Amino acid sequence: MKELNCAFNTVQRVFAANIEQAMQKLSKQSLDEYYQGAEFLAKIGQGDVLAIAFLKTMPWVGEFYGDGSIKKITDFSYQKISRTPNKGAVEPFLNSFIDVVEHTNSGQLDEYLALIEYHLNKTTFSVHGIHDTHASPSLKAMLANMSLLLEQLEFEGIYEWINYGLRYFQDHPERQQAYFSLSTADSKAVFQRQRKGLLFGDIEREINLFQRALWKTDFMYAPYSPDFEKLEHFHPYLEDNVIRLPDIYEPLNGVNACKRYTALVAHLIAHYQFTTKIVADNVSPQQRFFTEIFEDARIEYLAIQTYPGLRNLWLSLMPIVDEFDCDDEHQSCLRHRAIMLTRALLDDNHPYKNQTILDYVEKFKALMSAGETSTSDSLSLGLGYLIKTRSVSDALANIYFENTEVTYRDDNRSIWLFIEEFDEEDNIFEHRKKSEDEEGIKVIPPRYYDEWDYAYESYKPDWAAVYERLHSHSDASKIDKILDKHSALVKQLKKVLDLLKPQNKKRLRYQEEGVELDLDIALRSVIDIKNGSQPDTRINVDFEHDSRSVSVLLLLDLSESLNEVVGQSGQTILELSQEAVSLLAWAVEQLGDSFAIAGFNSDTRQKVMYYHIKGYSEHWDDAVKARLADLKAEFSTRMGAAIRHGAHYLDLQQSDKKLMLILTDGEPADIDVHDPKTLIQDTHKAVQEAQQKGMYPYCISLDKKADEYIADIFGSHYSVIDRIESLPQELPKLFLSLTK
Repeated sequence: MKELNCAFNTVQRVFAANIEQAMQKLSKQSLDEYYQGAEFLAKIGQGDVLAIAFLKTMPWVGEFYGDGSIKKITDFSYQKISRTPNKGAVEPFLNSFIDVVEHTNSGQLDEYLALIEYHLNKTTFSVHGIHDTHASPSLKAMLANMSLLLEQLEFEGIYEWINYGLRYFQDHPERQQAYFSLSTADSKAVFQRQRKGLLFGDIEREINLFQRALWKTDFMYAPYSPDFEKLEHFHPYLEDNVIRLPDIYEPLNGVNACKRYTALVAHLIAHYQFTTKIVADNVSPQQRFFTEIFEDARIEYLAIQTYPGLRNLWLSLMPIVDEFDCDDEHQSCLRHRAIMLTRALLDDNHPYKNQTILDYVEKFKALMSAGETSTSDSLSLGLGYLIKTRSVSDALANIYFENTEVTYRDDNRSIWLFIEEFDEEDNIFEHRKKSEDEEGIKVIPPRYYDEWDYAYESYKPDWAAVYERLHSHSDASKIDKILDKHSALVKQLKKVLDLLKPQNKKRLRYQEEGVELDLDIALRSVIDIKNGSQPDTRINVDFEHDSRSVSVLLLLDLSESLNEVVGQSGQTILELSQEAVSLLAWAVEQLGDSFAIAGFNSDTRQKVMYYHIKGYSEHWDDAVKARLADLKAEFSTRMGAAIRHGAHYLDLQQSDKKLMLILTDGEPADIDVHDPKTLIQDTHKAVQEAQQKGMYPYCISLDKKADEYIADIFGSHYSVIDRIESLPQELPKLFLSLTK
């Protein structure tokens, strides 16, 4: 072992502590590079810190990346970093290799160095524009997060994340540092978009159509980060008609991410259909554990009877372990027994020979074949199986975990009912925290939408947070008085509506039963009988009304400006809007069209409120009138996010024509946006997105200055009502002209 040529005693001590390990790990060439690099970094005028960091990390780097890698890093540290204004970043750069080695492969060193060089070149700057004089404000921040970046993003994704930060914050050092520290909302949103795997948001429509097609359900989704799942032992669940599930999935065992989401949602809805809660207070955690295994198998078995293809999907995500993998003398084999049982209950070709497993598989199949089953049956099977297989080693701290988790299954909260809230200290099933606002009304977690940036012609990911709630209510008689006030107009509308109602009858041939005989088919059947052929018995004709197929969403701007009084009428724009909407809602109810009313306003991008006033499944009744009577005008008008959220619900309707009416008194605006074109262009983009989904957005503007901007948003699909007092008469007529 040769000595290190260095005058720092601190460096010599670190060298002595690490050289033996370096000699074991490194080849002769790499060991020479190790000596030379440490000596060089100790002599470039930055004290002892660089050599110390180098000596501690390079044995692993040289072993992992091979000969030449240590010299590359030494040269890069000096040439690219130390000789620039960024010399203070050399130490965190060297320390970053502790994480880089863990999250890259042996051929990616050059790729990592190129990434750091790219960031340096783009963020090191000069005040006078002659040569670089100021260090990168964000290199250290990015290096501090390198473990997370490399763990969850490909290099291509990291470049995209960097480029977004450079696009918006290259000339703002403080904002740039915050962005690359992953401490801002937009930084996290861009990071999320670039993560490895399939984002749930990209296939939400397909998964929603899947649940509607198979089970006629329409649960909402609230995605969460899988990092939270790892930290908090969190699992998916279905509660309060909201499905909580990971926001991103990677392929697993050859199964793509989309199928993983399908398996998860199918399992949750099977619980919703077939599971009934049972009391958990007198059931131990181990008893609950095995009860859940039988209940999961029971509800999946029942679902497979209707949709046999689910069996192969679920089995493809279910691990197979060897029967003798777990050493029950030194390990707790509880989970090992559980995963074998899990597989055996649904897989007729399972490899297991354990007699207890075989016995309980037969009991399970006999139970399912007998007919009616319940969650209580799963409890009985779980208790019996635990008694038969209980072992002293179950209490050991060394638990066998490897390959024992079924990733698509939930936390099974739907099975258990806890009578006493704090019955057990470590209740792993207790996730019943409820989100409530100040008034005690439940608020669904926000839904995030991209916002269009016209300056860069790209989306700002997850930029606007839309919160939705059921609108508050007051006295429904206020709306009845409005209808009485406009009784003459109501009579006129009624005449028009009678003409628009479906009058024509559509003939349905080939019916077993009907109101008339179809002579052509009957004659053909007689001929078939005489020829000795089998006659067609569908010889009748029936009739049905040729009905309208229209779904409508009326989206109301509820911003502060609606409190303005109109002319000499003494009424506010909001009050006139209430009158117009009341008449329109009454008219649509007469026609029988699918119709919803929602309102929106905003207080920055972080709080866009979307109020449900009337749902598609609701009738024009006192409950709806009470909500409409209590409308309030406040805050601003972030219209693009509201249109996107409304389009989400309108898209779910099964109609030939989908009309979105937007009633507003001004241009899109919000207090956190200073360029007036920003939200105008974003709203135009939102309108285009709705049109691409087959919807027809149409704006009714009450703004006398609307001609300056409205065509830029809606093209020719708009009307401007200059005399706001005439809104109650004009709105229903406009609707009828658009839908006849």
